[in-house]
Amino acid sequence: MTDMTRVSLPLAARRMPRRRVLALAALVLVGLGWWLLGGPSHEAGPAAAGSGDVVARGRIEPLGRVLAIHGPAEGAVIQELLVDQGDKVKAGQPLAVLDGYDIRRAELAVAERNLRLAELQREQTVAGAKHADLAAQRNAVTAKSAQLVKLRLEWGRRNALYARQVVSAQSLDSLRAELEQAESEVSQANNVLKSLTETRGIDDTVAQARIEIERAGVERARVQLQHMLVRAPVGGTVLSLQARAGEAIGADGLLRMAALDPVIAVAEVDEAVAGKVVLGMDAVIEGQVLAQPVRARVTKLAQEVFRQKRPSSDILIGRDARIVEVELTPLEPLPEVLGAEVLVRLSPAMPSRAGAGG
Repeated sequence: MTDMTRVSLPLAARRMPRRRVLALAALVLVGLGWWLLGGPSHEAGPAAAGSGDVVARGRIEPLGRVLAIHGPAEGAVIQELLVDQGDKVKAGQPLAVLDGYDIRRAELAVAERNLRLAELQREQTVAGAKHADLAAQRNAVTAKSAQLVKLRLEWGRRNALYARQVVSAQSLDSLRAELEQAESEVSQANNVLKSLTETRGIDDTVAQARIEIERAGVERARVQLQHMLVRAPVGGTVLSLQARAGEAIGADGLLRMAALDPVIAVAEVDEAVAGKVVLGMDAVIEGQVLAQPVRARVTKLAQEVFRQKRPSSDILIGRDARIVEVELTPLEPLPEVLGAEVLVRLSPAMPSRAGAGG
């Protein structure tokens, strides 16, 4: 041991055996290291030594939290990615096109054409026959009616001759058959003309029902097409991409995004001291990402106790710690470094009346 070491140690230590001196020095170094790493004042939940403050670890988060965006189903393949990391997007904006989009678009086009065909068929039903067909049938009715008039006149003349026994009964019977056939032909021609100009209510009802079916088909095809687009549920910024074009969307989703305005801090307060935290309480946020402490105010308390998800190797908080999340609204802007760890000091004795209402 050097002279300098002897000077730095207390006098009592100089008289100790060498092994005891080394053990004492090791204990001092361990204690100093533990204090530098945080010591009792950095534990999540316990009050700071000598005060009523609650000290907790926390993190920087957007107010609406970070969203993991997935496709309509896990395993869907990305045909085209429409955004990149750092892009700002609006609510409803397409983020990616999934494989199968082109097929769905073609199916929509077919459905729209089937709808148009059904509408034309109804118009055809309502309109009836063509003008040329109607004119031809009217001419047929006129011709057959004239033939009927002619036969009726012949029937009168021949009936008079039969009364005078000029013509035979067989001749009269033959003319009667021709007359009855002419009357039937005139009646049939009139019925055909009526059918060409008449639209039944049931025909129009059937045509309208066919239109409704085709319209539903168009709507289904349109929904299936939109199902091939992944859209942003809210406006915000794309933070990271979890899959790219040609890849399947996995358990991590397509991308992560968040609305970065505003950014808040979320304190992880130990369950044992969570009852000391109230709405409107003043707080101070510190951390390596902050140039200086930022004042904040408690604006929301979680209604559920969570198990801390930090690694079990964390020397300050183990995996099984139970915490209550407390949202703090900063009175000064926080850096947009989402997930950055901070230290939050809450002052139970000094709740802010202005923020007591949330």
